[in-house]
Amino acid sequence: MPLPNESMADELAYVRSLAEEGRNAPLVGGVIYVIWGGLIGTAALIQFAGNMGMRLLPAPLEWAPWFAAFIAGWGFSYFFGWRNGGKPGAFTVGNKTASAAWFAVGLFMTGFWATLFFAHGRYIDIGVPAYFLFSMMFPIAFGLYGVAFFASATAARLDWLKLFAIAAWVVSFALLFFLNSPYQMLIAAAGSFVCAVVPGILLMRREPSEIV
Repeated sequence: MPLPNESMADELAYVRSLAEEGRNAPLVGGVIYVIWGGLIGTAALIQFAGNMGMRLLPAPLEWAPWFAAFIAGWGFSYFFGWRNGGKPGAFTVGNKTASAAWFAVGLFMTGFWATLFFAHGRYIDIGVPAYFLFSMMFPIAFGLYGVAFFASATAARLDWLKLFAIAAWVVSFALLFFLNSPYQMLIAAAGSFVCAVVPGILLMRREPSEIV
C-alpha cells in the first residue's frame, strides 16, 4: 500500500505532466493564416496590377478586392475558429495567446483600413497626398504580424516560428523603403504569402485532426 506522501507526489507528478503536455500542444488554426495570407496577397496583387496600368477591374470596383478580402477573411476566421475549438489543445496557453494576439492584429488593421477609406476625402482636403496613408497600412501590418508571431512562438515554445516574426519585420522595413511606390504592393503580396501562407501550412501539418 503506497504511503500518503507517495500518493500525493504521484498525483502532483501526474498533474505536472498534464500541464507540460498541454503547454507543448501544437498550435491550431494554421488554416486561418493560409486564408488571410491568400486573400490579402491576392488583393495586393490586383492592386499592384492596377498601379502598373493593367486594369483588371473597372474604376468603381477598384476597392472590391479589399472589401472581399476582409469580409471573407473574417467570415472564414469565425467558421474555422469555431471548428478548431474542438481540437485537442485548443485552449492551452499557447493557443489562447496566439488566438488573442492575431485577433487583436486583425481587429486593429480592419479598423485602420476602414478609417482610411471613409476619411480619405478629408485627408486630401488638408493636403495629404492621395493614397499616401494607405501606403502606411502594410508596413504597420507586417510590424504587428511580427509581434504576434513572436508572442505565439514564445507561448507555444515554437522557436522556428520566430523566424517568421523576423521575416515579417524585414518585409515591414522593405515596405517603408518603397513607401508610395507602385512596387510596394508587389512586396506586400509576396510578404503575405511568405509570412502567412507558408507558416500556416507548416502549422496545419502539425495539427491534430480530430478529438482524441
